[in-house]
Amino acid sequence: MTTPSTKPAGSTRRRYVLLIGALVLVAAGWSAAWFYGRSELAGQIDLQLAGLSRQGFEVSCQDLSIAGYPFRYEVRCHDVVSSNKAGATGTLGTLTAVALIYNPWHVIFEAGGPARLTDPLQGLAGDFGWESARASLKMSEGSLGALDAVVSKPDAVIEGPYSAGLFAADKAEVHLREAPNLPGALESFLSLTALKLKSLPDLKETVSLRAQSRITGGMGLFAGANTAQLVQANDGELPVELVLFEATLGESRVNAAGDLVVSGDGMLSGTLDLTVGNADALLETLKPLFPPQDSSLALLDGVLKSLEPSAQEIDGVSTIALPVQIDHGLVRIGLLPLGQIPPLFQAGT
Repeated sequence: MTTPSTKPAGSTRRRYVLLIGALVLVAAGWSAAWFYGRSELAGQIDLQLAGLSRQGFEVSCQDLSIAGYPFRYEVRCHDVVSSNKAGATGTLGTLTAVALIYNPWHVIFEAGGPARLTDPLQGLAGDFGWESARASLKMSEGSLGALDAVVSKPDAVIEGPYSAGLFAADKAEVHLREAPNLPGALESFLSLTALKLKSLPDLKETVSLRAQSRITGGMGLFAGANTAQLVQANDGELPVELVLFEATLGESRVNAAGDLVVSGDGMLSGTLDLTVGNADALLETLKPLFPPQDSSLALLDGVLKSLEPSAQEIDGVSTIALPVQIDHGLVRIGLLPLGQIPPLFQAGT
């Protein structure tokens, strides 16, 4: 009978020793790389804060820490405080940023409230809270490539020199990215679910909003440019396409889409195709918000009634089309002025 051959026990032990040694070397190399990356990250944070300071923004926080070994970097900061030269300040309870060590270009942020903003120059102050607030940032070629932010159960108290507002909602979302097949164009998606204007108790219904827009050359905003610089770079006129705007208020619905232009002085012009579904319910809901002597609601009611013969049934709802003109910030339907949109920026800034 033939006995199977066996390898010497010493050879097996040597292989185990070599394997363990390799694992130790890999672990040591990985640890060295992580701590080196941590040092570089700390240096970049200092550089960014110094750069903001040179631009007139001071940002500080308590107990800045960098953790997450071995597979990620987690930067945590408590009691964040920011301010600018004009005296505006902002505070935030906590801010956490997390990135995987093998994909540092994708950063997840989480903010803990409360937050407060004050602007003495404008006489504005705001207090903000939320259940959760998270954002995903993807970097591309040294600048921001995409942003996705979701805030659950946001609420706010905003005070101005002439009025104050108390707001709450179920969810707020912001999504920004480069528009597909339109290099350099910024595409944005915004939504606000079940917004309640608590400071207007007569407005019983909640408002839900959805909007989508595209800005030609808008990706420059991700690279640090402001709106005025984008307008200047686009020969004094910045095209903005409003792909979708939808607001629902109770049983009524307002939709809009159209092409707009921002001029060199920050004023907005263009045309919008506006539709109002269930207009009677909308006016009835808004009626308590207008002072008795204000004739704006009556004028708008007259315009809507004059267009009722041309109303169409859309998804079972009687819908009226209203062409809206915006001329250097002045908004009107036909000859009826609806209001003035202020400049989006001050010329020369």
